[in-house]
Amino acid sequence: MTLRIAGILLSMIVRALHFTLRVRHVNVDAATRTPRHIFAFWHEHLLLMLHSKFQYPITVLSSSSRDGDIAVSAYRTYGVDTVRGSSTRGAQSAMRGVIRRARDGSNLAFTPDGPKGPPHVVKEGVVFAAQMTGLPIVPVAFGAARYKRLRSWDRMIVPWPFTRAIFLYGEPIVVARDDDAEAASRALESTLNELARRVDEEFEAVWQEGKKR
Repeated sequence: MTLRIAGILLSMIVRALHFTLRVRHVNVDAATRTPRHIFAFWHEHLLLMLHSKFQYPITVLSSSSRDGDIAVSAYRTYGVDTVRGSSTRGAQSAMRGVIRRARDGSNLAFTPDGPKGPPHVVKEGVVFAAQMTGLPIVPVAFGAARYKRLRSWDRMIVPWPFTRAIFLYGEPIVVARDDDAEAASRALESTLNELARRVDEEFEAVWQEGKKR
């Protein structure tokens, strides 16, 4: 009960924070033109990602830990479904559950370097899901003009209230069932790192790019 309440409070805080932000979605066409897809983003960008342009219905793979309990409660307030598991606990059954949800019509969301890192390294789950479901992977990154990084393993980004923020979407990546999974993982990793670099080092340029669209 306590963890469920913590999740609800977390979602309220995130919603309130998002309400204060000036947000632009850059290259959002990459997401909206593929109504069935797999969203992929680094764990450091997780906090505000429920306000990105993902498509419903959507299922998130969430950790079986106590932190995962809080996250699941928060996801529910957004109408987001979950499958519990990770790369170390319940991995095979969780992946079967995720693929089953996708085949039933759900979109998917992954933090490829979660739940405990190493940061910015793509694990095999997201690519395997793409191979098994045929859904394209839409990479996305979040950035803010002013933000704080937490002292967590992922150095999670928390934007300051009333600042500007951007969601930057990459072009969909299709992974065929017979494609080399390792090569696909490294390609996704490179794309996510480039998106993360741009929203951090080129924030003003990306912000202006969003204004033109």
